[in-house]
Amino acid sequence: MAAEKVQKFGRKLSAMVMPNIGAFIAWGLITAIFISNGWWPNEHIAKMVSPMLKYLLPTLIAYTAGKNVAGVRGGVAGAVAAMGVIIGSDTPMFIGAMLMGPIAGYFIKSWDELVQGKIKPGFEMLVDNFSLGIIAMLLAIAGYLLVGHAVTWLTNLLSSGVNWMLAHKMNPLLAVLVDPAKVLFLNNAVNHGIMTPLGIEQAAQMGHSMLFLVDPNPGPGLGILLACWVFGKGSTKQSAPGAAVIQLFGGIHEIYFPYVLARPILLLAVMVGNICALSFYTLTDFGLVAPASPGSMISIILMSPKGTVLTGIAGIVIGTLVSFLIAWPIVKRRPDFQGGDENVPVSGERKAFSGRINKIVFSCDAGMGSSALGATKFRKRVKEAGLAIEVTNSAVDAIPSDADLVVCQKVLADRARTNVGYKDGEPGWAKVMVITNFLEDPQLDELLAELSGVLQPWNVKTGLPSESKEEAIRRAGKMLVDSGCVTLGYVNAMVEREKLQSTYMGMGIAIPHGTSEAKNKVLRSGVVVLQYPDGVDFGEEKANLVIGIAGVGDSHMDIIAKIAGSLEDEELLEKLKTCENPEEIYNALR
Repeated sequence: MAAEKVQKFGRKLSAMVMPNIGAFIAWGLITAIFISNGWWPNEHIAKMVSPMLKYLLPTLIAYTAGKNVAGVRGGVAGAVAAMGVIIGSDTPMFIGAMLMGPIAGYFIKSWDELVQGKIKPGFEMLVDNFSLGIIAMLLAIAGYLLVGHAVTWLTNLLSSGVNWMLAHKMNPLLAVLVDPAKVLFLNNAVNHGIMTPLGIEQAAQMGHSMLFLVDPNPGPGLGILLACWVFGKGSTKQSAPGAAVIQLFGGIHEIYFPYVLARPILLLAVMVGNICALSFYTLTDFGLVAPASPGSMISIILMSPKGTVLTGIAGIVIGTLVSFLIAWPIVKRRPDFQGGDENVPVSGERKAFSGRINKIVFSCDAGMGSSALGATKFRKRVKEAGLAIEVTNSAVDAIPSDADLVVCQKVLADRARTNVGYKDGEPGWAKVMVITNFLEDPQLDELLAELSGVLQPWNVKTGLPSESKEEAIRRAGKMLVDSGCVTLGYVNAMVEREKLQSTYMGMGIAIPHGTSEAKNKVLRSGVVVLQYPDGVDFGEEKANLVIGIAGVGDSHMDIIAKIAGSLEDEELLEKLKTCENPEEIYNALR
């Protein structure tokens, strides 16, 4: 629980900054290119650097923070309130903005809840506008007279601490604190919630800051992945090369976290690699002009001051080599390992998901890096399989309400379950699947196979009340339509097929399907199973299992043969006619 609370707090910090990273990069590029010692100096364009730093960036942070609490009204109040601390100080007020934004959002939200349903019709706009204006004005004045001075004192204190660390060459020790936090998925909180604001304060004074490199250096993680590639076996060796490319050029550091979580001693390699890289940057007085986001080699090159690009690359190489050399004997001793949730059954034993799955959400801490990568790759596989299933990604604390299945890593599993309504062991409105690696995981392979199968677990219905033969056939046909197996016209073809010849097969089984002329209405092969304990009249016989099928080409004959083979055991068949658990039928026919 403590770890979950820390993650949530870190998420709130980073949520103020991350949506505005593009603006930080824009400011950083203008700074790196157009200032007097930049790549192409231009004194007119460079005039934007100072106003953007003092006014634009803190205001964007305050707006985002207020909006996170109370929507657009909270965002506007946060931006106005932040102007008080911005005007009241000579230093960039990023910390002040991160403070005033949520406070303003809280006051707006509290006011709106207080007056909800109490405003007379016709006065809503008047009250909304003036309440927002008055609250924002008072907070701006408070920020100017009180908060700004306190934040200035705090900023100066933090700056003094940073300068002291710089003077004593102690910055590399930050890796001891930062890298363990990263692997616990606090990387966005540490980097964007703490290091970025402090780094910008330092860059405003010195022109660059090494704090922008404490978290983003891809070298230490790259060293781990290269060791797994060279000395690993099985899935570890197979997945590491792709992960290494993404780590170096894509800057998605979450890609190496599972390798470390599966073998925690590898954290030592990451920390020592980062310490060595930061020591090199300290000795060479190297820093970036703005945040490198994502933390890739490309971002570091773009944010390096003129004439220092090779120094930045050298630090990445040092971090990679040191991490690789330390990880070498660790990986070689245990070449194939998997992390993940010990409560999740191993491959081949995972329980099938029941219920229709229309939307799968890959979820990570920020909803931008590893989850976006995992969703993109799985979306492609789903599309190639011809499945009409939406695959997207989100932050673990912002899982959409229409999600049917959430895919996340172990360290975020409890937060995901909480956020989809799990409570006291009772399932929530979405299922949660815990995996080890968004790029390659046996459970994702099993999930795709399950979704692609002709029989899917949500297409088994038990305990249905008796109805007419035509109603049962149309029910089966509609399920095939809903599963994306056939078009609507196939349902009528199933009814017509029954008029030509009964599809009752004996032993209480009927297998209705469409006519030969309806083959062009089959999109992909599929099977649905309807169980009627009291039976459905098929002429003089009663069918307890009505199994609707659709087969591409002539595959319906193969499907019928496989169904018949699965139900040869008469004792099993009798059990399936009355069992209450759909999973028993699914497992018998899958």
